[in-house]
Amino acid sequence: MERGHWEGFCGCLDAETLLRIAENGVGQLLAGGPATGALLAGLCREHAVPGEMVVTLRARLQRLAESGRAAVSPELRSDPRAMVEESLRHKRVVDEYRASLKSTLKAVPELARFTAALERALRAESGGGSMSARLLVGAALEEVSITGTKAWATRRSAYGHAEDVGFVRKKGGWYIRPLAKRPGAGRG
Repeated sequence: MERGHWEGFCGCLDAETLLRIAENGVGQLLAGGPATGALLAGLCREHAVPGEMVVTLRARLQRLAESGRAAVSPELRSDPRAMVEESLRHKRVVDEYRASLKSTLKAVPELARFTAALERALRAESGGGSMSARLLVGAALEEVSITGTKAWATRRSAYGHAEDVGFVRKKGGWYIRPLAKRPGAGRG
């Protein structure tokens, strides 16, 4: 992370975490307008994502924006039934977009490489990315416990902040799950 070696870092993350980060990055690029949408299309081509999936994703995002505007239109405020119906329609549009996004990302042959490329593109475009460049820098792991193919630890940042971090063992290696919550820990 300190050197900006996003492939190396993303290669250490579990698939669920990669999907969440990639979903966020794709959403940021799609929402950024035509220039960043074209950037995303190029990244998808480079990483063997079928072009029709990107076209569908863009169309569903456009529909999502239109549906969002319709759901909050002033005309609906006076008709609770119409407001509920529009809200339900909007939820279906959101679900369609999310399903399209997930299927697009599942079509990526090497999700870690694609997520790293997204991170670099976002940082080049906006100066920031989908993940903190300081997430694990200077952190210490405490209270490590391993049970079979899962492990948990407390990550203590250089500033003393503590939070759970999970690990999962797959294909002979351990992968980081920085967003995981320890079993039995409250979600606050």
